[in-house]
Amino acid sequence: MLKLLIEFGPIVVFFATYKYADIFKATLWMVVVTILSLIVSYVIDKKLSMPLMISGVTLLLSGTVTLISGDPMYIKMKPTIVYMVFGLILLVGYMRNRPFIKHVLGSAFKMEDHHWLVVSLRFAYYFLNEFVWRNFSESFWVNFKVFGAVPITFVFIMFQIPFLLKNKQEGS
Repeated sequence: MLKLLIEFGPIVVFFATYKYADIFKATLWMVVVTILSLIVSYVIDKKLSMPLMISGVTLLLSGTVTLISGDPMYIKMKPTIVYMVFGLILLVGYMRNRPFIKHVLGSAFKMEDHHWLVVSLRFAYYFLNEFVWRNFSESFWVNFKVFGAVPITFVFIMFQIPFLLKNKQEGS
């Protein structure tokens, strides 16, 4: 439960603040909650996971630039930057025959590396944010980020489960 709060706390705070204030106050509070989430995660685990660190650092940088410049474009680009970094990491791993996604999901599923490479490639190509923030209003983007991207991501992951279960090794 605490891990979910650490992962989703910043976006929940961002959305709630945005509904009652503006994108700059929402960004400020998301930055504050992200810092707290990183600290709590480090205190609990004595380390930061690579996905949390990449997302957190990108958020801190884009949020800070947004607040200093007064331009919300930078916070809107944050998911795109994070998705691109994750996608590139997975793609490089795929090309080098090293399924990096196994480090994130490997404790839940045991599969042979060639199956992890398929999952890596699928996730590497799965990124939506750029189109939405460039073509729709700020309000639509915020709602899409919370009520669109998160459920779509869960649906995407659910579509991967049959492949994961089919290729799961015995004893895992």
